[in-house]
Amino acid sequence: MTGRTGFPLITAEALAALRGRIGVPVRRPEPYVETATRDAVRHWTAGIGDRNPFWLDAGVAPPTILFAMDCIVSGYVGGLPGIHAMYGGTDFRWQRPIRIGDTIVGDSVLLDLVERPSQFARRAIQQIYRTTFRNQPGDIVCDADSWCFRTERDTARERGKYAAVEPPRYTEREIDAIAAAYETEEVRGRTPRYWNAALH
Repeated sequence: MTGRTGFPLITAEALAALRGRIGVPVRRPEPYVETATRDAVRHWTAGIGDRNPFWLDAGVAPPTILFAMDCIVSGYVGGLPGIHAMYGGTDFRWQRPIRIGDTIVGDSVLLDLVERPSQFARRAIQQIYRTTFRNQPGDIVCDADSWCFRTERDTARERGKYAAVEPPRYTEREIDAIAAAYETEEVRGRTPRYWNAALH
């Protein structure tokens, strides 16, 4: 399974071995946060730049705190050693809020492996996990499907799809405009937001 510079390739055998894990419970890596204490919620919202006072005022945690409460939902993958993994996204299906003081535990299974077309790598495998989150009484808080894309490092590098891409450069005026946008950000608190699907 070794590539020309030592990085593995995605082989039929390795993929079949990983497919054998579908539906099997995954060992739970140690999370960053287990209990949604006021301090944990305060630090999480400050860390992601969410200055909305609603969370602590209402005694609930923002839904995104699950990324700190479970490593699988935030991109951890197993199998295919040496094959690059890129976090792709997570779909959450909520049943109840996370309240201050809740201890949330996620149980995960490998849900599916889907081969996707790739312009920059020979093969791209979408590796999907399903995680069920329960609070301390055992009530389901949320089901989440998270996925990463697995690609071959050597193949992607050799194809050089992004070799000619120049990094962005900002003028002083553009940097000042970004800073001004932060300064004028409105903290909405409990103010409702409305979205009209017909306009989008």
